[in-house]
Amino acid sequence: MSMALSSSSSSSFCSSMYVKQQRPPSPPSFLNRTISNPTFSFLKPLTYPTHFNLSAHSSPRSLKPIRIQNESHSNNNRWSLSGMTALVTGGTRGIGRAIVEELLGLGATVHTCCRNAGELEDCLQDLKGLGFGVSGSVCDVAKRSQREELMETVSSSFDGKLNILINNVGINIRKPTVEFTAEEFSTLVATNFESVFHLCQLAYPLLKASGVGSIVFMSSVSSFVSLNSMSVQGGTKGAINQLTRNLACEWAKDNIRSNSVAPWYIKTSMVEQVLSNQEYVEEVYSRTPLRRLGDPTEVSSLVAFLCLPAASYITGQIICVDGGMTVNGFHPRHN
Repeated sequence: MSMALSSSSSSSFCSSMYVKQQRPPSPPSFLNRTISNPTFSFLKPLTYPTHFNLSAHSSPRSLKPIRIQNESHSNNNRWSLSGMTALVTGGTRGIGRAIVEELLGLGATVHTCCRNAGELEDCLQDLKGLGFGVSGSVCDVAKRSQREELMETVSSSFDGKLNILINNVGINIRKPTVEFTAEEFSTLVATNFESVFHLCQLAYPLLKASGVGSIVFMSSVSSFVSLNSMSVQGGTKGAINQLTRNLACEWAKDNIRSNSVAPWYIKTSMVEQVLSNQEYVEEVYSRTPLRRLGDPTEVSSLVAFLCLPAASYITGQIICVDGGMTVNGFHPRHN
């Protein structure tokens, strides 16, 4: 059945559709005001405030700013460690020796340690002969009691204050994962991680008392990429990386910074045996964009920089010294 609508019925139908609708509310009174010179805000040129009132936006809880490390230094002294004290573990050879010499050259007073008394004495004589202010202790940092004795000596030598702690000591045992003994695992963990954790705990009051503290850990590229037969060593270095970040945040309030340096193959006695195989060396070169091994001074220069007033805003970082190895992709010689 169809229904035809006349014009009147149609009008009436449409009217009934709107009977129940309410009239829209009156516009706000401010819209009724006459605008004498109407403009569009988006056509106005942008203007920028000449200063910011940060106090107007501060949170209810006032935060105490951390003192700038180099506020008491002139621009010339931003690149000097004059008047600062440092402890470098394992500083008689290799990267550790290079770090000791670098810090001394920048004006720091350095204490170092070594397990071998004869090696320590030879090192100290060499450095004192050059006119440097350096001292040392015989210490196996893998042993808790000797770490405590070391820090007591450092505290006494530096009047209870320490500006720089360089956790340099580390060892490696190369084996497939399933072949590690419990003793070997414990040795690596105790030497590479437990020792640096404990030394940081012991050094904390001295670093805090100095007013300006810096910790530098010796990590490794093995904490970033997989290296053959280095699962445990890589694990300990990965733990160091996270400790670096945690201390950077936890101790920032005390003006103590924390950073790590992660080397690839550096020409030291620690890797002499591995690099005696020329074919292996060529494989190392093939994975290293700079096509060479690193020198201990190329690591020590970065460590020293991280301790300088010039680096006072750098903390919580792990920096690779690896000739580009950890960022290397696949670059075939033949397309």
